[in-house]
Amino acid sequence: MLRDQALQMMLSERGAAIVVITEGDTSMVPHFSGKDAVLAAPRAARPRPGDLLLYRQGDYWVVHRFLGWTAAHDGGEVLRTRGDGRNVLDPRLVAKDVLARVDALRRGGAWYSLTGRPAGVYARLMAWHDLFWAAVGVVGGKLGFGGMVAALDLGVLRLVVPLAFPLFHRRIAPPAVSGPDGAV
Repeated sequence: MLRDQALQMMLSERGAAIVVITEGDTSMVPHFSGKDAVLAAPRAARPRPGDLLLYRQGDYWVVHRFLGWTAAHDGGEVLRTRGDGRNVLDPRLVAKDVLARVDALRRGGAWYSLTGRPAGVYARLMAWHDLFWAAVGVVGGKLGFGGMVAALDLGVLRLVVPLAFPLFHRRIAPPAVSGPDGAV
């Protein structure tokens, strides 16, 4: 919990924090993986489909794509998220567990902005992709083709992302902020 407090202090005092992705994490491949990093910023507004969110899940932080809102069992609203590199939806997420929104990411040593109109279009397209393939994964799993669907989903991403990502996201200078100790 000390890392949560450090992150929240950095977000409130500096307006942003850099969080390094845990080595070996592939849940957001091909967008980023272990040793890459994200620039987290306080949640200023209600998230939009496609936004990357930093949230607490159990005893660790997660950066996954926000896909939309859905009803909770008690009638309230919860968030649906998914790691782009996974073919299944994450457990439902309550808004209070979201620590920050991701405004930039470092992949392959270069920083890219996730803000602006082109990046927003890309983010929404990725959210639609993730929802579509999660649904296909459910059907494929029931028919015994879950593994094939997941491989096809990841294959599509591995082909499209290297071409499309640089077209929608501008390179930026490394942020002048640090981050709390530890990785997500």
